[in-house]
Amino acid sequence: MAVAWRVIGIQNPAKLSLRDKQLIIAQDEEASLPIEDIDALVIDSYGVTTTANLLTELAARSTTVIVCDDKHLPASVLLPYSQHSRQAKISRQQLAMSQPLKKQLWQTIVRQKIINQAAVLMYFGLDDASLRVYAAAVRSGDSTNRESVAARVYFEQLLDDATRRKPIWHNAALNYGYAMVRSHIARHVAARGLVASQGICHHSELNSFNLVDDLIEPYRAAVDQYVLEVLAPLHVGSDDTGLNKRDRQLLVDLLNYYVIIDNKKFTIKHAVEKTVESFVDSINQTEASRLLLPQICAS
Repeated sequence: MAVAWRVIGIQNPAKLSLRDKQLIIAQDEEASLPIEDIDALVIDSYGVTTTANLLTELAARSTTVIVCDDKHLPASVLLPYSQHSRQAKISRQQLAMSQPLKKQLWQTIVRQKIINQAAVLMYFGLDDASLRVYAAAVRSGDSTNRESVAARVYFEQLLDDATRRKPIWHNAALNYGYAMVRSHIARHVAARGLVASQGICHHSELNSFNLVDDLIEPYRAAVDQYVLEVLAPLHVGSDDTGLNKRDRQLLVDLLNYYVIIDNKKFTIKHAVEKTVESFVDSINQTEASRLLLPQICAS
């Protein structure tokens, strides 16, 4: 089977259709791409129309399809339905997880999240010492809430915005980036037969993606690093409150940014797949240590 690798963003009016296993993009001129090459498709224009058979083919290939709203932020994601051959078994094992295993998994996730935040601070020449201490102090289930404490210190240093509520372009960019990664994790969670609404820490009855919101946490710092490294130089001295077209084009490429996982460099889109697969392995073996999480690339 060919490996999907392209991340495609559609930002202008177009008609999308399927012909001979190719995505057809009809604008002033017609372009085509093999469906098997497309890892993610981002629809970021209200002037885009598509066909049902194209959406069916994309879903059958587990391609991430993201639709953006009028603010150009990801609003929905198309997911495959019950494709995994052992979905019933995997979902039963997930629902039967013990509380101690859930707490150990959450401890592992939070610790790596804070370690990654510290690495980002160090990458940009900021003080990471306190976050290293918080990471070492994370207990089972994060019972002392080190995640929240570390987040305030982290964003105060990184953005001078501990609560991330200022109407500044970088908050819009971070939200866009987090949504891109969240959608990609959701795709792999569905493809592996997991129940997306059943998290290990997040448990809102109004959230269909609690598990996704658990697994995204260590990836957030990679999004932060990408936004400040790639987009921030374009906004030096500006007081922009939103994203421009160039920003959105660059954010679509976020899934191709590199992280370290299992001591090897992978793009975020491939690292996510390994994280989800290892989560299933952790459930099967009842060992939190089997969960593979990303680390920040130093270069």
